[in-house]
Amino acid sequence: MTAPALERTRAHRRGLGVLFRLGLATLIVGVATGLAVLLLVWIVHTIEHLVWGHEEGPFLDGLASPRVWWLPIVTVGGAGVVAALGWYLLRRFGRRIASVEQGVAGAHMPWWETLADTVIQVGSVALGASIGKEVAPRELASMAGSKIVRWFRLDARWGRILIAAAAGAGLAGVYNVPLGGAVFAIEILLAQFSVGAAVVALTVSAIATIVARPLVGDVALYQVSPVEVNPSLLVAAILLGPLLGWAATSFSTVTARLAAFRPTGWKLLVALPVAFTAVGALGAAFPLILGNGRALATAGFDLSQPALMLLLLALLKYVATVVSLGSGAVGGTLQPSVAIGAALGAAAAAGWAYVWPGADGTALAIVAAAAFLASTMRAPLTAIVLVIEFTATGFDLLLPIFLAVAGSLAASRLTSRASLRRFAPLDPARE
Repeated sequence: MTAPALERTRAHRRGLGVLFRLGLATLIVGVATGLAVLLLVWIVHTIEHLVWGHEEGPFLDGLASPRVWWLPIVTVGGAGVVAALGWYLLRRFGRRIASVEQGVAGAHMPWWETLADTVIQVGSVALGASIGKEVAPRELASMAGSKIVRWFRLDARWGRILIAAAAGAGLAGVYNVPLGGAVFAIEILLAQFSVGAAVVALTVSAIATIVARPLVGDVALYQVSPVEVNPSLLVAAILLGPLLGWAATSFSTVTARLAAFRPTGWKLLVALPVAFTAVGALGAAFPLILGNGRALATAGFDLSQPALMLLLLALLKYVATVVSLGSGAVGGTLQPSVAIGAALGAAAAAGWAYVWPGADGTALAIVAAAAFLASTMRAPLTAIVLVIEFTATGFDLLLPIFLAVAGSLAASRLTSRASLRRFAPLDPARE
């Protein structure tokens, strides 16, 4: 065999070796992510059933309203105390916890600190804190993915793709949204498309979702009634989109601003319990604002509350989430965004019925949830796919969702530019 032919053979074998390691690593990352999701979901369900009871209903993740009026004050306030102490100790004595984005970029994600951080997050949500729980599975999964990437000695490109896929799969597993998790990894974390990345992301999300199903289940997150698209709904989606874009931009801007200056050290030990106790007191009067937002979103999709009450609940959920994250809590805004959008959309449907009857209220609530989420995430494809998988509406609402999301993003972009000009003198480095 000639030297060039021998070199080609060696290169081919090396390529097969890399492909084998990548395939095996992809399989292991999917299983590890599913197991991580199982752990976190088990913690959430266990705490919720111990604290809130075993009855079925819309509260939190499928539980009934509080058995006694003062329970949210005690549980959410207690969550504030425990979370503040836990995060204080982690930040003072533990190694620095890298975010998912930093992990994808190659930063070290410490094992025990990341695990403790995610447990505190989901434990707080289970006790009623008004924050999203989706950051925790993404964080834990990306940490596990980063370890597996190092074990298999994958190069930087494939390592980045696999860690991003793990984070997306964490989202996929916890909400049974395999396509949404893969799109999240590609659109948000990788911000570029390639066939290889798509194959890895889809595979990891599918495996993680299957592994997590014993606790998560194989049903859509929200059970909604059949919806119908008509001209009234399409016009309502066009008109509502920009309004939701402005509201969503306000929500994301205020949340980011407060989170950037959230208290640390001894101030955290004071601010977080006080803020959580205040949210618990608010939740005693309005239980649907508690938790990650699933209860309020369900009320919006089911049209089970009067329009004025839905508007009030959307405002209170906005305030509760902003205050919680601004006081030092770590969590997401995905489900809170869906909840606020759904409540606003359902309320708008009641008013629109006086202008042009015929628009399906549930359909408009779903459309509004997608439009609001698209602007808070700044990721239209991910938001659209997630809301469709959350509600199992398939292609039925694609056209009104597209119209509303387009209007929402256009308004959000204009609002964001104005916000940047307004706040730039305060701290240019943060813009």
